[in-house]
Amino acid sequence: MSTGPADATGRPQGRRIAVLAGRGEYPLRVASAAAAQGASVYVAVLSGAGEPDDYAAYDAKEYRLGQLGRFLDEIKRRKIDEIVMVGALPRPSFGALAPELSTLKYLPHFARAFQGGDDHLLRGVVTFFEGQGLRVLGPADVAPDLVAPVGTLGRHKPSPIAREAIATGFNLLAALSPFDIGQAAIVADHRVVAVEAAEGTDAMIERVAGLVQAGRLKPGKGDGVLIKTPKLGQDLRVDMPAIGPDTVARVAAAGLAGIAIRAGSVLIGDRDRLATLADAAGLFIEGVA
Repeated sequence: MSTGPADATGRPQGRRIAVLAGRGEYPLRVASAAAAQGASVYVAVLSGAGEPDDYAAYDAKEYRLGQLGRFLDEIKRRKIDEIVMVGALPRPSFGALAPELSTLKYLPHFARAFQGGDDHLLRGVVTFFEGQGLRVLGPADVAPDLVAPVGTLGRHKPSPIAREAIATGFNLLAALSPFDIGQAAIVADHRVVAVEAAEGTDAMIERVAGLVQAGRLKPGKGDGVLIKTPKLGQDLRVDMPAIGPDTVARVAAAGLAGIAIRAGSVLIGDRDRLATLADAAGLFIEGVA
């Protein structure tokens, strides 16, 4: 771990951090937060998830998953000892890794990691990097302002019906946690109408929007809630759920009343921007402790 005098936040100065960047806005936000704290930032852009040019302000390079060995050689050369993994990335298939020679020696570890659900795979990734002497950080460790606070963002608050739906959704997702199948659900019309599975949150919302458009689901005023929360025991360093402007737009298009998220455990990005969008759409966003 980096040593040296600490800054005002208690973090050591002269830190060297690698940001392993997937899709979306959060990798750049995390890199910017780390740089603002005085860290030297190296961005490894996962091929197909972004472009090095997206990180023009930083030292950045693109890597395929099969180039893990090359990536490790580079961060060792740079004396980097901390890594944060952030951004969306579809679960790869083990057979599609196409490893380079420098990566072949690591394949047995990942062969075991792929023999399970997403949580099992991600725990394997964390274990691997820790075994390489790296400290694995979460987005919230580097950029705590990106995480949902407790309470309501914006002007609109959940109705009593919506609060019942929120409680149902959180209870449901807690009960489903051992099955490692998703981080979100939609509760409307006093019942669970959708649970996120392999398709992801956006596709689940669109599925519900189709039910509404077809007249098969008719949420009442103030009813219909997207609930998003990590699974119990989920390692938030490498798999923190997130919402953003697109989530707000999709929820509004589906005719739902709002979004409930677990405070401290879900990325929301720019709080003011999200609150403004929710207000304009007539939605609530509620951070639940």
